[in-house]
Amino acid sequence: MRLKYLTLACVPTAGAVQYMHSKDFRISIDPDSGALLSITHPKDNASMSWISGPDNTPWQPLGSRWGLGYVDLGPLHRTFWDSPHVRVEDDRMSAAYTLDGLKVDVTRKLDQRGGSLDECYMFTNTGNESVTLNDAAAESIAIYTPFNDHYTSTEDVLENRAHAHVWANGGASSWVKLTRMGLRGPHLGLVLTEGSLAGYSIESRSVVTLSNTRGIFLLHPSIPVLEPGQSSRVCWSLFWHDDWEDFFEQGVQRSEQFVHVEASSWTAVVGETVDLTVSTRRGAAVSSEIVDLVPVQNKGVYTGSIKASKTGQQKVTLTVGNGVSKTNSSIFLNVVPDIDELIANRIKFITTKQQLSTDFSDQTKAGAYAVYDNQMEGIVTFDTSSDRNTGRERVGMGVLIARWLQSNSDPDVEESLRIYYDYVINKLQDATGYVHSWPIGSRTASLRLYNWPWVMQLHLQMAKLGNKVTTSHGNCTATPSQRLLDTVERFYMQDHANDYYPINVPIYEALTYFEESGDHKTVQRLLTLWTAHGKRIAEVGQNYPAAEVNYEQSIVAPAAIILLELYQYTTNEEWLDAAHGHFTRLEAFSGRQPDYRLHDIGIRHWDGYWFGKDRMWGDTFPHYWSTLTGIAMHYYANATGNDSYKTRAERILRGNLVLFTEEGRGYCAFLYPTTVDGRKGGYLDPYANDQDWALAHILALRGDE
Repeated sequence: MRLKYLTLACVPTAGAVQYMHSKDFRISIDPDSGALLSITHPKDNASMSWISGPDNTPWQPLGSRWGLGYVDLGPLHRTFWDSPHVRVEDDRMSAAYTLDGLKVDVTRKLDQRGGSLDECYMFTNTGNESVTLNDAAAESIAIYTPFNDHYTSTEDVLENRAHAHVWANGGASSWVKLTRMGLRGPHLGLVLTEGSLAGYSIESRSVVTLSNTRGIFLLHPSIPVLEPGQSSRVCWSLFWHDDWEDFFEQGVQRSEQFVHVEASSWTAVVGETVDLTVSTRRGAAVSSEIVDLVPVQNKGVYTGSIKASKTGQQKVTLTVGNGVSKTNSSIFLNVVPDIDELIANRIKFITTKQQLSTDFSDQTKAGAYAVYDNQMEGIVTFDTSSDRNTGRERVGMGVLIARWLQSNSDPDVEESLRIYYDYVINKLQDATGYVHSWPIGSRTASLRLYNWPWVMQLHLQMAKLGNKVTTSHGNCTATPSQRLLDTVERFYMQDHANDYYPINVPIYEALTYFEESGDHKTVQRLLTLWTAHGKRIAEVGQNYPAAEVNYEQSIVAPAAIILLELYQYTTNEEWLDAAHGHFTRLEAFSGRQPDYRLHDIGIRHWDGYWFGKDRMWGDTFPHYWSTLTGIAMHYYANATGNDSYKTRAERILRGNLVLFTEEGRGYCAFLYPTTVDGRKGGYLDPYANDQDWALAHILALRGDE
């Protein structure tokens, strides 16, 4: 075995990249800092690195490379480990970092037999007093783990970037499952094998990096009190796997403290029962103070049930092992009130507290449903950002209310909606059917095609609510169904409309409505337009065009949904054949963490900045557009007969109910990470902005049953 010994003091080849390698891994190392620069599979033709480094992430700060980190040793005393003594061999390495009162020893070994890269971080108290490294907060100690989760271009991301599904809030059973965005395996996984994690944070999000990178990840170890001379370790194993099932199977085999949990529902309604299935290594004992777990034929599998007796988050702690060797892990469930009552309360809140009066001083806003600040307890009229104006995504409030009124009667709510609809046809849309990005008369704005299908949705729901003739712009008289057709036709008159991937085009529902109304001429006209759009999406395939974000869940979702809706209406197998690839790429955005905010919720990480009060970057779990994945799963189940996708769709929609309170308040996003660029996360942004599409989608899928 060839041995290379490096120190900062005397190394003839200082600065030259060093390597570890095996039949399963090729690892490049910065000898000056001890950080990993790349992790690749030797047989990968694309030579994709699964972590960020100088070759694939040139904007990455040098101090946030893999395996570096920091610890807070007191007030104004954050210390970074980055200057080690390094020893590198072909299949192992060590890096020793000496800090003020603390030593950090990092060891890495390539396990030839097990096909893994095993890492350990040992923290030793070299001072004279006891220390608790995360005494101030979970983020007081962190290890940089920059997963390669960035959106450059479609061509690049499908081969060279990965979705990072992070589960760092599970305590002793924490893990990360990476999936190549283009789905070609094998994929990289990480499972904790010793110690515990207390969360994860994000750095390097700003107006420079904007929405096209998820940022730099940090994992937060949970370190107990260290007495002088005492040490504590956190270790994990990285390995290759084929899919989620393979990942969980290997996780159980590779880690004695790994727990895989499946739940019948991650968000339950009060009164329901949640069934849990807990899998761990064969022979391991698993217990919980909250749920009675019964072993299943000594296979390392346990089952149990929890009664959802009161609303709110339910943390379930699972203990693996006995005595001094036991470890604790956590999962998170949510319990919500009756969903119909929740929706009714939300609608009452909108119509009584989020609508500007018709005599409001600024007539470009008068009658509109608007953003509401839950801290200020009032409507936001002073925020001039486009994502807070009285158009665009806010149309979702009108769509929700119009859907609800089709099954419920409330004269006050209907009067509010009629006022709002009058606002939309006079202030958001001109007489030709053109949809404006800002209210007419407020300012001139560039075309935003995203807005158009939402107005189509509103016209369709108003048509189903009676299709009453309305007048706009003084003398433009039309029914909502005619306005729907005008909006669709005007949409496709815009340059490159067929190249766009719009959200919520009401293809199946509109065609069904006009067919049931006996308006076959309109059916054929709409079908012609939407067929041309679907053919273009099928032709483009996986070469998705960049939109407001280069590559994202809500680009892939409409591609799948448009094709699936065309299939559901026409039963033409070509549409289903074209949809399969989009659907599988869409699924890849969704993780399977044992947390109601994360499970099957698509990765999104910019909406808090664009739509929230606090202008916070970082992972938004959940975010209401994650329900697009649920819609796609619903239609995919209809197309294939695989009803498991309907179950998953229901879970996704229910997961978004954390964005609403029982009294009817809405919150635009949950900022999930522990911190983002040092700002505290783990909270609901105070703005009620655009989250009501989640409730509208619940009603929409009910109507498709």
